[in-house]
Amino acid sequence: MSDLYYDLETKELLDLTLEDQASAIRSLHFSIGVTWCECHKEQIFYRADAMSEHVLAHDRMIGFSCKQFDNAVLAYNYFLARADMPPPKQEKPRAPKKIDKFEIPPSAEELKRLFDGRTFDLQIDLENRVGYRLALNALAQGTLRREKQGTAALAVIWYRLAAQLKQKYAYALREANDSEGADRAQELGAYYQQRLETYCATDVQLVRQLFEYGAQNRRVFYLDFDDERHNVKVDWR
Repeated sequence: MSDLYYDLETKELLDLTLEDQASAIRSLHFSIGVTWCECHKEQIFYRADAMSEHVLAHDRMIGFSCKQFDNAVLAYNYFLARADMPPPKQEKPRAPKKIDKFEIPPSAEELKRLFDGRTFDLQIDLENRVGYRLALNALAQGTLRREKQGTAALAVIWYRLAAQLKQKYAYALREANDSEGADRAQELGAYYQQRLETYCATDVQLVRQLFEYGAQNRRVFYLDFDDERHNVKVDWR
């Protein structure tokens, strides 16, 4: 089986006060995605359509809290990204795009169902075992003695800083004949972009290492709020 580990970030934070969380998730915009597989190693994506087609070339998608969140963001942003593409010079009837013998479904709802059917969500599996949701950071600390490199809120801040510094402010400074300032703005924007990419990529590796540890040892560990270590038996493979 060809496994792929994945994670993505969005341009906005999810508003947890909204009653319809599923709709709120669907309205978020994709900012960056990272995947890792044996065949391609680490891949970074800046478009949801390119990431969608890449993950569909694999038999199984493994993530954390991904069925509800990542898969919905990816599916709905796939069609947003395709809509933003310029139309071909000559309009011709086209068959649905095929990815390794699979057709891209014609709607976001169907695409999400296709993603979900291929997804193993570690958080859902562990919640079914212990009766409540576990955080990725608690599992990484308890099992791997490692920690996440950021938060969803920081990921949004880093994205916005990178975009504004590299585009808005660098352009404005250059227009004002401050080329040195424009260069510095570009450099700082690249720094925040790198932090965003590193954070997302690190989460992918935490998920991969957690899964591999659980598959090999038949258990994983997590830290509770009192920093006590607990184990959870798993049957991952």
